[in-house]
Order: sequence, then structure tokens, then C-alpha cells
Amino acid sequence: MNTREEVGEFSKLFNGFMTLMRRFIFKVLCVGPIPNHISFIMDGNRRFAKKHNLQDLDAGHRAGFVSVTHVLQYCQEIGVPYVTLYAFGHDNFRREPEEVKCVMDLMLEKIELTIDQAISGNLNNLKVIFIGDLNMLNERLKAAAQRLMEVTEENRGLMVVVCVAYSTSHEIVHAIRESCVKKCGDGDSQVLEVSDIEECMYTSIVPDPALVIRTGGRDRLSNFMTWQTSKSLLHTTVALWPELGLWHLVWAILKFQRMQNYLQKKQKLD
Repeated sequence: MNTREEVGEFSKLFNGFMTLMRRFIFKVLCVGPIPNHISFIMDGNRRFAKKHNLQDLDAGHRAGFVSVTHVLQYCQEIGVPYVTLYAFGHDNFRREPEEVKCVMDLMLEKIELTIDQAISGNLNNLKVIFIGDLNMLNERLKAAAQRLMEVTEENRGLMVVVCVAYSTSHEIVHAIRESCVKKCGDGDSQVLEVSDIEECMYTSIVPDPALVIRTGGRDRLSNFMTWQTSKSLLHTTVALWPELGLWHLVWAILKFQRMQNYLQKKQKLD
């Protein structure tokens, strides 16, 4: 056996050991309550690139996509049924045009790759939904997002909601407009209820998040699901999004479990 084969064999054994250890950790973790919906505010891609002196404009974002893959795998293994990813905010379109184009091109590349994986049958346990003002996307990206939703529509397992061109303020305006159209069409009532607005929110397809995890060390929601997270636990970590790993997720869920009494009391009071 040559050196390359020995390294490959060791790598295979090490990965197998890590998988077994991860499953053991998750089995212990699942003794307590598991959040039915985790939302991630993926902050820190650009700071990650700067920290590591990465010159390519999309380097930090590419590293961030690797973290997405790992986090979704962990959530699947833990048994979290819903995950929401704050991929690109409505206000992010105000950034430099070169950066916006770079992120959109990278997103298209990853979506097309995921479509290929779904068609080949490698994503049977993953359903992907895009929400936000998708009309802000270019036609090719919008078509790819629609195609990915179609090819994963019948999948069961983890539902991943990807927020693109999204902000709560625009979502609320959209929901009010939609609910007004519905109410005016009914002819019976012109009074808007909170439930009418909630039914027209982009996020009406999933339950409100139980846990919100924000990377990058900042304690704010940044116009992300502020309507839906009034009863959620917000957990922040100084780790940048590409640095988010297994232990960061485990620690956030342990915090969620420790806070159960408080969260349940808050639910009852509200």
C-alpha cells in the first residue's frame, strides 16, 4: 500500500468514526425537546474572506455554501423538520453591483447543481422552497429556483425555506395587499384580521421558528422574520457563517432545551 492509499484509508476510517460520534451526540441530544423549526441568519461571509485574505469576490460566499451543506445534513440527522435560511436580503441589493452579480451567479451555480442532484435521486429527503420578492431576480435565476421547487415538491423529510430578496417589511406590505384583495373579493367583510395577514405571508407555509441562530456576533434580526419570531429564542454566536460547525449547532439546541420553561411560559402569556 503506497502513501496515498494509506492516507485515503485513514481518511475513510476517520470519517466513519466522526459519523458514529455525531450520531451518538444527536441521540443524546434528542432526549430533550428538538426545535421544530430553526432559522439561520447567515452573517459573516465577507468578514470570513477578509479574515483569511481571500481575494476572490465570491470566496467568502463559496465558503458559506459549504456551511449550508453541513448544517442541513446535521438538521436532517437531528430530526428538525423545518429550516429557514436568510440567503440574501432585500436591502442587500443596494450593495455594489459587482458583488450582487457575483452572489447571484454563485446562487445560480449551486441551484443548478442541486437540481441535478435532485433529478438523479440524491435529494429524496429534502424539499426546497424559495420565498421573497423573486421578481427581483434575473430570469435565469428565477427559472432555476422555480425548477428546483418543482423537482423537490413531492419530497418528504426536511423542508428548507430559502429567503431571497426578502425582508419582513416588504413581506408585511405584500401580505396586506394580498389580504385586501381577498377581502374585497369576498364582499362579506372589509375588516382585516391578523389571521388574514398571516395567511398571506411568504412564510405561512411553515410554522414560526422555535430557534433563530445568528452568526457573526451581532444581536439583531436585520429585518428577518420579525413578525414570526416574537416567541422564538434568539441565539447568537461570534462564529462567522463559514465557521459554523457541529458544536455551535449542538450548543444552540442545548440552550433551547435549557430555556424550555421560560419559552413555554411566554407562549401561555401571549
